[in-house]
Amino acid sequence: MLPKKLLSGVCVSPGLVKGRARVLKRAEDLECVEYGEILVLPNSHPMYAIAVMKASAVVCENGGKLSHICVVSMEMGIPCITQAEDATNIIRNGQQIYVDASEGVVYANE
Repeated sequence: MLPKKLLSGVCVSPGLVKGRARVLKRAEDLECVEYGEILVLPNSHPMYAIAVMKASAVVCENGGKLSHICVVSMEMGIPCITQAEDATNIIRNGQQIYVDASEGVVYANE
């Protein structure tokens, strides 16, 4: 089965990653992040920076290329997409997704 395009955004830090999504909608969810998950964030607030260090990729609904999370992702070489509109509602927590940050696209097999 070919992957379905879920959403697109702007490439910040290139790379291709397949993994389990961790959708964070509030600060309390930070405790649940596990190593290797793909973070799906509502914004680029600096409080998410510690979680980025555990992530294999980042998908962020808003924030510019120089926002805190984007800069941290670039510095760490973690694939990152920003301006992925409504990502925290489209992507489900635990869903297996493919992030092609080089193209700014997120795919899923569902």
